[in-house]
Amino acid sequence: MKKYFNPVFAVGLLLYTGSFAVLLQSKTFEPAGALIVLVLFGIIFPALAWGATIHAVPLSVPVHSSRREIGVLTASIIALSIYLINGPQWIDNHLPQVWIDSAQIKFFVTLAEKLIVFVLVPLGIFRFAFGYRLRDLGIQFQGLRAVVGNHLPLIFVVGAALLAFQYFLGGAAAPIRRGKFTAHQLLLGLPLCFAWLTLEVGLAEEFFFRALVQSRFAAWFKSEISGVILMSLVFGLAHAPGFILRQAGTVEGLGANPTVLNAIAYSIVVLAVSGVLFGVIWARTKNLFALVLLHSAGDLLPNFADFVKVWQI
Repeated sequence: MKKYFNPVFAVGLLLYTGSFAVLLQSKTFEPAGALIVLVLFGIIFPALAWGATIHAVPLSVPVHSSRREIGVLTASIIALSIYLINGPQWIDNHLPQVWIDSAQIKFFVTLAEKLIVFVLVPLGIFRFAFGYRLRDLGIQFQGLRAVVGNHLPLIFVVGAALLAFQYFLGGAAAPIRRGKFTAHQLLLGLPLCFAWLTLEVGLAEEFFFRALVQSRFAAWFKSEISGVILMSLVFGLAHAPGFILRQAGTVEGLGANPTVLNAIAYSIVVLAVSGVLFGVIWARTKNLFALVLLHSAGDLLPNFADFVKVWQI
């Protein structure tokens, strides 16, 4: 039995249990919502992804797995966490005010910030410090061919599951369910919003958290499960500073001024769990393009109303 024991999984389970117990003491925490996230994104959706990739052939994404590389990766994660605390606000304060006042220009500013911080800088570090090629970091045309090949069942199954979840259960999709948008807005806005999200959230987050972070943790610990757990924790905890310092907790139901402990606990219980699905997909396919498409599909309906408002579609 010993060889089946994964200490990283055990630690992750303990952190989740302890964090859930902490949040139960908060009056604003809704345990039912967190349990839905656990069941869907921690169990059912990953199981669907696993089943849809039974015949999938994973792409080749080599990792050196050296101590120096893990050290650089850890430093990159710390630097990113520090940036997320107040970096975007600092940048906005030094941009022309007309850029900040224009919602459309601000869209491009946010996109540029994300691509530089999450993609270009880490890509440059690992490309020149360790000699990785673009294809070694997940950016390869074989991924596009696989999307219309043996990874296509994954796209259909998980994409449909995410869209159905957001449409029927997502609060942000309520205006769509109630028919608040015209046929023109839906036919034009949905494809454009999807294309935008492939860059802003799909490419930016999937490259950093899956192709870079998860691959190296999995190689270092010689376990895909460990890679998924550690990446999910990093993904969740990266959002904690926003809950504390930028009042992002009001969106998540934590309140405007959550304690540090509550912010960390929520990051683990909800956001880290939501990263498990994409971690499983990466472990099974090593296909960055598939992840970009599926992440964008999952975020499409929640972001559609704001996209239509900003671009006046």
